[in-house]
Amino acid sequence: MKNLIISLMLAAASALASAASTTFINPVGPATVSSADPFVMRHTDGNYYYVHTTQGWSALEITKATSLSGIGAGTPVRAWSAPTGSCTGPNCYTTWIWAPELHYLQGAWYLYFAAGGSDKQHRVWAMKNTSADPTQGTWSSPVKVSDTADNWAIDQTVGVINGQMYMVWSEMIGGAFPQRLMIARMSSPTSLVGRGTVISTPTLAWETIGDKVNEGPQFLVHNGKVHLSFSASGCWTDDYKLGLLSAPIDADLTMASNWTKSSTPILQSASGAYGPGHNGFVKSPDGTEDWVVYHANPAPGQGCGDSRTTRIQKITWSGDTPVIGAAAAPGVPITRPAGEGTGTILYRVRNQAAGKVLSVDRSAPPLGAAAWLWTDYGNTDQKWSIEPTSNGYVQLRSDYNGYVLDVLNRSTAAGAGVITWSAHGGTNQQWQLLPNTTQYFDVKNRNSGLMLDDKDWNASDGAAVQQWTGNGLKPQRWLFERVN
Repeated sequence: MKNLIISLMLAAASALASAASTTFINPVGPATVSSADPFVMRHTDGNYYYVHTTQGWSALEITKATSLSGIGAGTPVRAWSAPTGSCTGPNCYTTWIWAPELHYLQGAWYLYFAAGGSDKQHRVWAMKNTSADPTQGTWSSPVKVSDTADNWAIDQTVGVINGQMYMVWSEMIGGAFPQRLMIARMSSPTSLVGRGTVISTPTLAWETIGDKVNEGPQFLVHNGKVHLSFSASGCWTDDYKLGLLSAPIDADLTMASNWTKSSTPILQSASGAYGPGHNGFVKSPDGTEDWVVYHANPAPGQGCGDSRTTRIQKITWSGDTPVIGAAAAPGVPITRPAGEGTGTILYRVRNQAAGKVLSVDRSAPPLGAAAWLWTDYGNTDQKWSIEPTSNGYVQLRSDYNGYVLDVLNRSTAAGAGVITWSAHGGTNQQWQLLPNTTQYFDVKNRNSGLMLDDKDWNASDGAAVQQWTGNGLKPQRWLFERVN
């Protein structure tokens, strides 16, 4: 009889979980490494292909994903590693591998990137792959893509407008600021026509903080307009932000006079998203929504280092002008892109001190089963969905029993246990994901104001999970790793 009751409870929980969350949280990149300079494209095969500057700046990797919000859940495939040894001059690509972009042009894949023997020697490079899938096949050796001046160049992007290919990039002359945006027609995916045209120089106050910088351009076409977003000011400052250029779609895009610069930025720092920039644009799976992909730091003062992570959020439109709004805060649920489906979005929740993941005691009856830490085996009791409640708080629902994470007996005492229980809307079942200086979150209970905590800093399987006074230590740091 007891087994029948447990089975019925699990069945009811399963039905409850089937209607569970279709929301995700930022960051969406890989949970354990940085993911600056992100670029995502959706191919005709229905997959999303994701590239970013790899940690260490020495290789190029491609991640294939079936969903936009799940780009960080895939396994990256190494496409190319920089050659070892030193190199000097404008024909080097041994280090400082930055800002990759992946494009499908004229029946083949092209992987563009910036590299040099040193930062002062940066140039734009491209590799070709004729495989149907860019995570397979063979990539050619890099070839330089430059205009006739062959100056310092980074942050290239390619767009096809009215059948004509263009490249836009960021240029410096003689290694000295300003960094300005250049455009040129392309006669092939690896060849520019003549000398590029300057279409934007940083002159406005918000473009010149730290130094005079325009970089990271990206095309966005909407109705009768061609937009070109760009990153402005020094990436080493919290004032790195996005600006916007616009031109009529039928204009000569290589004429600077046809471009108009917006007087104010379209995206800038907000809490938990400092120095947002180097963005891309991509469609939702059903093609009805435009999304912006960008990197940001979780805390101020982190600059151009390995703290930058990939974020996404939906764009709205005011006529022909894109509206991004405030940078989305990490840990706040966002409705998934249209057309991704209705399946539950799941996360592993890993404790920094123990290295183990938040799990449910499967030996206990499901209702009231304790939350504890255990080695990750990919079991359903180790997967959680994130459901918004109100005022930035969420419920964490177990994929195993359909119940939500709950502080036992609605206690406000430090040391109170944490269990799974049927959702009733109580504040003891509501949690706030608070970003800190890394991708880990502090998880705060709304009822008690205390933090989710690995009791006694215990790294053993079965370690108890409790609530405790916030102290900023590793037992209270939790990493949300996207599963699907």
